[in-house]
Amino acid sequence: MKTLLFLVLWAILFCSCSGTGSGSREDNRFVVLGPSLVELMYASGLGTRIVGIDRYSDWPEETGNLPQVGGYIDPSLEQIASLDPTSIHISGESPVLRELAETLGIHCYTYRFDTLADVFGSLDSLDARYGAQAADFRDELYEKLDSLAAVMESSAPVSVMIVIYHERGSSSMTVAGMNTFFADLLTSVNCEMSAPGTGSWPMISVEGVIDLSPDHIICLYPGKTDTTEIMTFEKNFWMDVGFESDQVHCLFEPYIMIPGGRIGLIAERICSCLL
Repeated sequence: MKTLLFLVLWAILFCSCSGTGSGSREDNRFVVLGPSLVELMYASGLGTRIVGIDRYSDWPEETGNLPQVGGYIDPSLEQIASLDPTSIHISGESPVLRELAETLGIHCYTYRFDTLADVFGSLDSLDARYGAQAADFRDELYEKLDSLAAVMESSAPVSVMIVIYHERGSSSMTVAGMNTFFADLLTSVNCEMSAPGTGSWPMISVEGVIDLSPDHIICLYPGKTDTTEIMTFEKNFWMDVGFESDQVHCLFEPYIMIPGGRIGLIAERICSCLL
């Protein structure tokens, strides 16, 4: 409480001395928390307005020059205030950051990225608020998904299970569920998600996978570098329970679970496994 009280008094003093009330200022100094949101802002031509980001955002390359203000759970309120932002933008909801924004007399905008509709909704919000290139990026994404759908339409509809965590030696795993952007991407390109009926990120046993009988299994290992060893392990694991080698795939791109500025590339990489 003492730290927050000090921050409140300091922020009020800072704003009073600088004579920069938010009501008369252009909204061009963003603090942004959330890799998907940071990526989407850069893709929308708003990157030059960002003055601070969370510790997990590292794309595009320009983010390496920006101050980091902590994480979503543990943001540095003092550092955020010191950047003199005109607005705070976050993925999800944060009462602490809302309180900080209120103290600073600026807006705090929230966005969601659980589903593909959320991604498009975030782009619509950015377009309505700032214009820039958000609408262009939204249209490009629609075109990309339509193009991939046309390619996949020539094949019989396939069902896909996306494994997001599989510990070696374990007979259970965490998969992408029906209420995720992965399911929406698959639907957009004329494919089907294979997953339990409930839960966004459900755990499932090998027996459960066999019962669902997906046409393809895609295992995600973002950031891993020992690709040959992992691919060999996954293919052998699934072949032992009855799947063919060409039904099992691994994706290693670090952005594969970040539905932001590279979400079109995520759709491309998934489709490349299925053709």
